[in-house]
Amino acid sequence: MQKTISDKTVLSVNGSGTGFKKISDTYSFTYDDISLLPNQISGIRHRSECDTGIDFLGVRLDLPVIGSPMNTVVGGRMAKALAELKCLGIVHRFNSIEEQIKEFSDNDMTDSEFKSAAIGINKETDIDRLKKLADFGIKIICVDIANGGSRMIEEFLNSIKSLITEYDLKIIAGNVASYETTEFLINAEVHSIRVGIGNGAMCSTSVKSGIGIGQVDAIIRALEARENLKSDVKIIADGGINTPGAMCKALALGCDAVMFGRVLAGTEESPGDVLKYNSQRWKKYCGSASFAVKQDKKNYIEGEESLVPYKGAVSKIIREYKEGLQSSMSYLNSRTIEEFQKNASFVKLTSNSFNERKPQV
Repeated sequence: MQKTISDKTVLSVNGSGTGFKKISDTYSFTYDDISLLPNQISGIRHRSECDTGIDFLGVRLDLPVIGSPMNTVVGGRMAKALAELKCLGIVHRFNSIEEQIKEFSDNDMTDSEFKSAAIGINKETDIDRLKKLADFGIKIICVDIANGGSRMIEEFLNSIKSLITEYDLKIIAGNVASYETTEFLINAEVHSIRVGIGNGAMCSTSVKSGIGIGQVDAIIRALEARENLKSDVKIIADGGINTPGAMCKALALGCDAVMFGRVLAGTEESPGDVLKYNSQRWKKYCGSASFAVKQDKKNYIEGEESLVPYKGAVSKIIREYKEGLQSSMSYLNSRTIEEFQKNASFVKLTSNSFNERKPQV
């Protein structure tokens, strides 16, 4: 049976519940579409009075920054550098379990409380990887897959429940970008959720699959799910952050932490050699599903590869982002992240208002 909705368009009756009928009537905002409103009378004399620390899955972070588990972002050296700055680096899983553990032992992190590592969801290999990581003393585990709204991750989490309890593990899972998939992972009893699909600098998911929404929109949906379910799950904003201001917006919205990929790529401590090209220094940066990462599985299409300028020590990057957050907090009369989130309000930006705010040089 068919019905005609115009002279040129004919739909089956079944089409009334899908496709164009389900287009959201709200806009999907990115960080560049909103700005914090400086509507507080601040009694803070200097930004150094602002404490950017948070408690996150059993550790105290001086800045709520997590290094992404990508093979050109976090190896042992980066994890060590971030730990010294009291941030968290998740060592990637694109190696053998022996090599993954060696990243920690070779960088004097055997006894560090900041040890964190990624695994996949292959029951034949990743349950063994998880157990060996747990035996090594790693408590924070990132189940690292592209689509956190998958029955496969649910099945995997169910298969490792006894290990989670036995070793008192904290599980980070994702990625998601909707209310429904956030709710799904909350019900799966994970401890933290990575929010963001198609927003990373080296992620081509949205371009190649048509999947993904603006990062601010994804965060709002995830936070709403957490609030409605009265959950204490930690929300990580993953993707789309390329300036300290974007990080400030993510945290002010209500996220517990932000995940850095490209921000940390190209630093001295990121994996890979420094390359010289056109009289400049560079380092390689690959998306997690790029050909360079998954050469044995060429059907992965959702990652890109690039060179990024060499940036020097990661401590310089972290300091810049911490100072940016402290400055933002001081404008909102907030001495803690909790106060910052309570005091924050936003305005929506037009393209002209966004451009007006940029330095005119």
